[in-house]
Amino acid sequence: MNEFLMGVLASTVATALIAIVVKWIWPTFKDRCLYSGIRVVGAWEITEVRNGKNVKVGKIELTQQGRIVKGTSTRTKTRDGKKSERNFHYHGFINGHQVTLIFEDAKGVGFDTGTYVFTVQNDSNTMVGMATFHGKTENKIVSEPRTLIKVVS
Repeated sequence: MNEFLMGVLASTVATALIAIVVKWIWPTFKDRCLYSGIRVVGAWEITEVRNGKNVKVGKIELTQQGRIVKGTSTRTKTRDGKKSERNFHYHGFINGHQVTLIFEDAKGVGFDTGTYVFTVQNDSNTMVGMATFHGKTENKIVSEPRTLIKVVS
């Protein structure tokens, strides 16, 4: 009976150690030691071109683990220039200098969803790309240029 309990205890300890390695140690090691690509972690201002002018329309906060990118944003202006407080969730990945993010309304309002595809510029503080989504007023798929500029703290 004593050997049985020792076996159960050893199995429990081994399972706990594996869980700790898989959950915390391996992802950190993989991100810091095995990933050598670009980093996009931090706050970025979202800029759109409206009537020939660059307009700041919100901020996005990105986190990253290896190639995987996640984030949230707050949109402060609508496409027609009105005040807004909409929040969005993002998830995606990096491949080379390209960042691809899928976004969706945090509240599911209108089930707004779309994609951002950006190229990180050589200065690592600017991303230039396109947002593609269903435009409600146009009732069709819309692609518009977007620029993300890193907020330097």
